[in-house]
Amino acid sequence: MVVQSKHLNFSKKMKTILITGASGFVGSALLKQLNDLGFYHIVAGLRRDLPDMPAGIDGCYIGDIGNENDWGETLSNVDIVIHTAARNHVMNEKVTDSLAEFRQVNVDGTFNLAKQAAFAGVKRFIFISSLKVNGETNPLKSSLTEADPCNPKEPYAVSKYEAEQGLKKIAVETGLEIVIVRPPLIYGPGVKGNFLSMIQWVSKGIPLPLGAVFNQRSFIAIDNFVDFITHCIDHPAAANQVFLVSDGQDLSTTELLRRVGQELNRSARLIPVPAGLLVFCLSLLGKQAVGQRLLGSLHIDISKAHDLLNWNPPICVDEGIKRCVADIQTIEAPAEHKVLRFFDIVFSAVGLILTSPLLLVLTILGILDTGSPIFRQERVGKNKKYFVLVKFRTMQLDTESVASHLANTSSITRFGYFLRRAKLDELPQMWNVLKGDMSLVGPRPCLFSQDELIQERSVRNVFDGLPGITGLAQVNGIDMSTPKLLAQTDQKMLESLSLKAYFRYIFMTIAGKGAGDRVKN
Repeated sequence: MVVQSKHLNFSKKMKTILITGASGFVGSALLKQLNDLGFYHIVAGLRRDLPDMPAGIDGCYIGDIGNENDWGETLSNVDIVIHTAARNHVMNEKVTDSLAEFRQVNVDGTFNLAKQAAFAGVKRFIFISSLKVNGETNPLKSSLTEADPCNPKEPYAVSKYEAEQGLKKIAVETGLEIVIVRPPLIYGPGVKGNFLSMIQWVSKGIPLPLGAVFNQRSFIAIDNFVDFITHCIDHPAAANQVFLVSDGQDLSTTELLRRVGQELNRSARLIPVPAGLLVFCLSLLGKQAVGQRLLGSLHIDISKAHDLLNWNPPICVDEGIKRCVADIQTIEAPAEHKVLRFFDIVFSAVGLILTSPLLLVLTILGILDTGSPIFRQERVGKNKKYFVLVKFRTMQLDTESVASHLANTSSITRFGYFLRRAKLDELPQMWNVLKGDMSLVGPRPCLFSQDELIQERSVRNVFDGLPGITGLAQVNGIDMSTPKLLAQTDQKMLESLSLKAYFRYIFMTIAGKGAGDRVKN
């Protein structure tokens, strides 16, 4: 649905707008909104192909953003840049200096683009920052404003803060108009991460110990956020300003869950556990950040956006939640997929019971082989959430943790070679299937370090499904050494996965079809 802005100042000449990160959650919504308005010529800055690119939009492929990108041709005749591309929060960050990684994209890449934009004659640069620049929490009785001091805590927030400071300097030196927008958590159709998980918890009727949380948090619906950005394109008063924006109505975690339940037509099962006790328990588990997001307050005052730009959120919180929930309900697994989950549970449970003597023997032999028979490794699961995959160890203990096709064959032990040859090394993964981390049939789970494969799968929505032990790629001998082909094959399988295909892939695997995760080096 297009939300019409009330205060657009259109000139006779159609303006050209470059949107970076156009395939992301915010970028794609902004792309659709501005294209539907029909008042602008849109250039979409993409890292990967964008399926179903709207007609009339020029796509440019920019790859990874850093300080070496040449934007010259892309910025030709561009009037406005809306910079949504960023390195966002990375789950289970493995790099030794995560701040340096964030700076490379969010600071250096932003400065490089802004400087080239100023040189190319771009008039305005709209930078999507984050409310985290102001900190992780604020007192319950006082709302944050643009005048409050910045207090970034984590590497992502620090990089956004540093980018803001550098952009202000560039504005002074070049005359480029800078608009900085700091949104809180953005939700809406297509949302992923924690907000999606929360909706799914309520949808499944999972009891949650969040019935007595009296915090206050600001959110913003994607429709409201896109509408505000649209205001900032032309409004003269937006130049060289910082804005905090939200839906204008703050909610406690408890109230948010209840409203989600109302839109799902089911009551959220909330247990009134004291917030202090939850904080204590989460601290013991090392999950202080989770406690902060669920139990702490982080709310803002949007008076500046209203007073300076005459902007008000076009939709209310309830409407935003309604649209978000409706979108998720339309993409929930069909009934046949629920049947597949039933068979996953039955087959994995029975399989673990029937093969328990074999599992015991293989475990003992594994102890004699390497001293540590069970191999555990974090993999990318459904919705890009991590899970711990378990299998029998087939390589030496000091083998580097890389994808199988990158490992050296000399690392495989004699017993490990037997396990791989007989496809017995993956038997323990039935535990992952029983837990719901995996399905018997699905895309093979990759490592978080396999950036190219993750990107190829992301644009094809492969992460919407559970990873699996076998599938179309496995029975055809397609492995992770060809990321694009693998992602295309995974997409084809998921789009046509039926009960018949489910059993076909399982029987083909049992019959010895395919080569699994091969070691090529």
